[in-house]
Amino acid sequence: MTMLEYCKMILEKVSFDMNLFRIELKKALDQLIGEEITELKKWCITRFGLNYCKTAAPEIPLDID
Repeated sequence: MTMLEYCKMILEKVSFDMNLFRIELKKALDQLIGEEITELKKWCITRFGLNYCKTAAPEIPLDID
């Protein structure tokens, strides 16, 4: 299992609580590098929706360009 896959699994498990989601998303972004960060952001938006992600973690830029 890659670190990216592990981060996705953790985010799935804590998505019921926006505060936990924000904490784990921050941890994930600190642990991942380069393209993995972009991929995780895209996955989060696709999986949970842009509105959920922005509400849960407004301080995290979700720019994926």
